[in-house]
Amino acid sequence: MKRKKLKYPFFVIIGPSGSGKTRVAEAVFPKEYKVISHTTRPIRKEEVAGVDYYFETKERFQHLISTDALAEHDTYHDNQYGVGTAELIQKTADHYAYDVLTIKGFQEIEKQFGNMVIPIFLEVSKKNVLTRLQTREDDIMVIKQRGALYDQEIENKDKVKRYPNHYIINANQQFEKVVQDVKKAVNESCKII
Repeated sequence: MKRKKLKYPFFVIIGPSGSGKTRVAEAVFPKEYKVISHTTRPIRKEEVAGVDYYFETKERFQHLISTDALAEHDTYHDNQYGVGTAELIQKTADHYAYDVLTIKGFQEIEKQFGNMVIPIFLEVSKKNVLTRLQTREDDIMVIKQRGALYDQEIENKDKVKRYPNHYIINANQQFEKVVQDVKKAVNESCKII
């Protein structure tokens, strides 16, 4: 059941943990084009509430679910995440928008809004993922957990390929080349739609 049509495309960046999704997305898209997700995850020291995420209590997040205010919601590393339907529609009213989501989050939004939801999958080797995680994460257990998830998360590439407007980007390349390839995919999509 579709709630409302999106006026402009919504790009969803997907990939294994450590693939560079957030960093690439921030380099490709203007800040104001981000659909800000809700989360129960604690705020990190470099983050700003209402800019990086809407940080919610578990009770408030449950309220968002029960009032059907979320276009999708998922649990990742024991924290809940979700995209607000009103925010998604508002952000795509005048231009395209984006967010970094799980495959499940993408699929839920795509069910409601169809081909205007475009997945961009960042494909990266396990070796590169582990190297990147080691440079940004101090907790060895977190690195092991996310490394163990790699095999499961890389399988999402095959799920993404089932959608007509998908893009698979080689994220093993230099960062600047990955950004260039994602920009090319976004420009190509905007010409088609």
